[in-house]
Amino acid sequence: MLVSDALAQLSAEHRAVVRRSYYQGWSTAQIAADLGIAEGTVKSRLHYALRALRQTLQEMGVVSR
Repeated sequence: MLVSDALAQLSAEHRAVVRRSYYQGWSTAQIAADLGIAEGTVKSRLHYALRALRQTLQEMGVVSR
């Protein structure tokens, strides 16, 4: 449940990209088309979402630096 808790702390935009990419296995192009945003925006949101998840999990003591 720790990952779910960390995901819940993300913004809706970041959470949507992470779920489509990692849980559903969608490509960047598929995510962009579904959300109506540019592929570069998908990549950027994914980058910042993963950074935020890593930080949150570190604060929870789940992962180390």
